[in-house]
Parts: sequence; C-alpha cells; structure tokens
Amino acid sequence: MKSYHANSGAGLSGLTLREHEKPTPGPHEVLLKVRANSLNSRELLVLRGTYPLPVKPDVVMGSDGAGEVVEIGPGVTRVAVGDRVAASMFPRWIAGRIDWEYAPQLGGSLDGMMTEFIVLSEDALVRIPDHFTYEEAATLPCAGVTAWNALMGARRLKAGDTVLTLGSGSVSLFALQFAKACGARAIATTSSDEKAEKLKAVGADGVINYRTTPD
Repeated sequence: MKSYHANSGAGLSGLTLREHEKPTPGPHEVLLKVRANSLNSRELLVLRGTYPLPVKPDVVMGSDGAGEVVEIGPGVTRVAVGDRVAASMFPRWIAGRIDWEYAPQLGGSLDGMMTEFIVLSEDALVRIPDHFTYEEAATLPCAGVTAWNALMGARRLKAGDTVLTLGSGSVSLFALQFAKACGARAIATTSSDEKAEKLKAVGADGVINYRTTPD
C-alpha cells in the first residue's frame, strides 16, 4: 500500500509518497480501503507549519476520506465488511463538548486518510447514505461537520432565521445550503461578482461584494 507523508512546515515540496505493508485491524478496529479524499485549508496549514493543533512527525496527511470496510477485528459490531463509511476527523470525540483528550485528529497528531488502507476504531466511522458517492461523502468530515455544528450546536437554527456566511469556502458553502434546507434566509459575502453569481446559484438569498461595498 502507498500513503502520502509530510512534516509540519515542510511545504508542498515536502510531501512524499511511501510504500508500507497493509495494516491489520485489532480488537474493535476496522481496516478501511480509502476510495476518495477531499482537501481542506487545514492541509495547507499543516504544510505551512501554522496548523494550531499538534502534528506528529512524518504524518500521513489528510483529515477527510471515505471508503469501504474490507476487514474487521474481533468484537466489531457497528460496521460490517462491505459497508461504505466516512471517517471522523476527531475519531475519539463521540459526543458532548470537545476537550483536550478528544483533540487527536486525523492528518495531525494521528496518521490521516491520504493512504490506500487505514486502520481505525469502529467508533470513528459513519455509514454513508446510499445516494452519496465516495467523493461526496469525503467532503463532509471537516467542512460539512464544522458548518453543521455552527448552525445546529449551541443555538439551533430555526426556520425564519437569517444566516450570514463569509466568503465562498467549503464551510460557507455547506452552511449556506444547510441554512436553506432549514428554511432560513441566507446572505453571503464575497470578493467578486463572478463568485456572487455562483453563490446565488446554490441558494443565497442575497450576496454582498465586500470589495465594492465595504460598509
């Protein structure tokens, strides 16, 4: 199997492809064949050396991925061989408030998803709906969950609320679409008329170009 490694601050030129033996799952662990990855700005932060959470040396890159369960270890009950799943970016954070003990994250202090095979705890996996492709599911763990938590966390979004999204990055695009699905009004800011038209096309009720309208 092959995987992409890097060190914090090494830059894109420091990304290296390595070959390894395929790992074997232990008790309550699952061997996942990775079918798709998505990239987030956090990957650039790791490569630039500015990611705020710990990054292990020679880390396997990538927080986001989806794939197929190909082998299960003893005692696994949550998934079965053949299941299509996505991996949680914070595999130890199951519920409740985040705390430092739950902070280890894929592609940071833990080896990540830019690999052909990975062993993960069964608790770190979420089944993919049948209508999602692997590529679509791979976009959810970092950006999708961040947007969902922002809208549905401490103060749950209600129909009729107004949501302001900043820019046209992945978190904002998810938040805009979640807001519309909940019956909220969505206003987006952006830096160009071209991006404004794209934001309107995905459902924004109003768009403000902050370069031409700084106030």
